Amino acid sequence: MNDVDHCLICGEIIPEGAQVCADCMKRHGIDAEEAQEITEELRDIAGVLSITANTDGNIKQSMESILRIADRLERKKNEKSKRTTVFAAGSIGKAKDGNNL
Repeated sequence: MNDVDHCLICGEIIPEGAQVCADCMKRHGIDAEEAQEITEELRDIAGVLSITANTDGNIKQSMESILRIADRLERKKNEKSKRTTVFAAGSIGKAKDGNNL
């Protein structure tokens, strides 16, 4: 029974591929989408670290992992930039007290 996955927080048996059980996600306020994103990022980091085997297949897999990490970072940067732009656009023409200039 060594090939089952366990929750990283409480140790309960969880579905394959999951990192944390549903109870711990609720208890600690972990969003399922956020947990999936973290899992994918950790999987990609593990892919990068596997480059030490020095085979062509591992080097290709590591490069693909690096590109996925870079893509996620770029999307996060763009999302943050869009939120900042929307906030700034809503603030243009308003004084600190909320009145129009």
